[in-house]
Amino acid sequence: MAGEAPINPYAPPAASIDGPALATGPGNDRFDRPLFSARQIGVAAFFGTVFAGVLLLQWNFRVMRQPGSANKTLGLGLLASLALIALLLVLPRPVSTPINIAVAFAMNKMAASWQGDAFFKHTIAGGARRSNWVVFGIIMATFAAVMVGMMAIFLAIGRLD
Repeated sequence: MAGEAPINPYAPPAASIDGPALATGPGNDRFDRPLFSARQIGVAAFFGTVFAGVLLLQWNFRVMRQPGSANKTLGLGLLASLALIALLLVLPRPVSTPINIAVAFAMNKMAASWQGDAFFKHTIAGGARRSNWVVFGIIMATFAAVMVGMMAIFLAIGRLD
């Protein structure tokens, strides 16, 4: 038709596939489920594994109705966890503690950068924060899973007799 803009079939979609992170308007910043804080995510990454922090990070993305970001976080976090474990197995023992501290600090900062505003608005609007006991349980579960995996690998290659 005359006067209408032509449709570009190669243009990216205008809508976000993740949907809105927060509802618009005052008082709608609260999510229906509790969120983990950036500090809890950093603690999980330090005492558990990087994957423990990644699990908490992706939980928050799911609560905030961003499944695309949650899936990316989970996939890339699993790869990063495996790479870090492989790196720590070949590095000398004294180097592992500073690397673990740096990784936990980085996880804390990433969580604060990506989800800090949403968490702040959520708590100000009366939303709940996840329990530290849940964080402790996830830390213990991921730590146990890593230990079982490492024992299986060491048994398979004959380093444990």
